Amino acid sequence: ARQVGGENHGFKFIQLPFNLAMPEAYLFGNQAVNGEVYPSLHAAKDLGVSAMISGSILQGKLANGLPENISKVFGDLETDALTSLQFVRSTPNVTTALIGMSQTKHVDENMTLAKVEPASEEDFQELFTRE
Repeated sequence: ARQVGGENHGFKFIQLPFNLAMPEAYLFGNQAVNGEVYPSLHAAKDLGVSAMISGSILQGKLANGLPENISKVFGDLETDALTSLQFVRSTPNVTTALIGMSQTKHVDENMTLAKVEPASEEDFQELFTRE
């Protein structure tokens, strides 16, 4: 963006898929910043770009059947859909978790997360450590 538009380029947001089944934006280094290679979410933060996440529950595929250890990290929420959404909104450097809600009951369910703090970075990291 700087090469094309200079310092006042206006590029402030990226949208990318990220969820429990597709964690590459957090884990996989593929973006060069100042001679170092970082995952997309880390690079976005370093560059002052907000990350908006799409595919938060993978078109409903992450709404059922999550392993118990994942649910425990995020506080044993009422549904796997909420746990999947909580994963995304708890990810460091994520500013927005987009989710489709075609039914009023989905809106009501998803709004319950407004009363729940995102998981701590320490708890979030627990998903990526092996014992």
